[in-house]
Amino acid sequence: MDIKEKIKLLIEKDIAILGYSIWGIEVSGNSISKLIRLFIDKNKGKIDLLDCEKVSNQVVDLFDNSDLFDFKYRLEVSSPGIERSFFKFDQHEDFIGDLIEIKFKKENTNKTIRGELTKFEAESLEVKLENNNFEKIDLSSYMSSKLINKELI
Repeated sequence: MDIKEKIKLLIEKDIAILGYSIWGIEVSGNSISKLIRLFIDKNKGKIDLLDCEKVSNQVVDLFDNSDLFDFKYRLEVSSPGIERSFFKFDQHEDFIGDLIEIKFKKENTNKTIRGELTKFEAESLEVKLENNNFEKIDLSSYMSSKLINKELI
């Protein structure tokens, strides 16, 4: 189990009790000191500074009372934002009809496309491109993706 999974197991229940969910976790740094970025979401409304502060205080308490880390850490808690990156393939399901940018492998080449997410299945996504063609991306070729805010284009 990697450090992100261990962090998630430690904090997920407490975060849910506060009314939030973990959108994603990033960990960077070296063996002595790490930056832990925690992205939170909630069902209704937008994440604001008070939400981040509440979650940060809870998570710091959990971290400080565990023996999970053998390194120093800095914690950042934030919203995934308008142009959120997807951390898990199944997170796409709630964004059908939205504009996304996807990176994937096709015929041994890395490819990036933008389009409307039209279909989500457990093992694939379908995107409608600007030319009205459709591109199916299988989970096995998927690399990463993010939501695109149409108003910023």
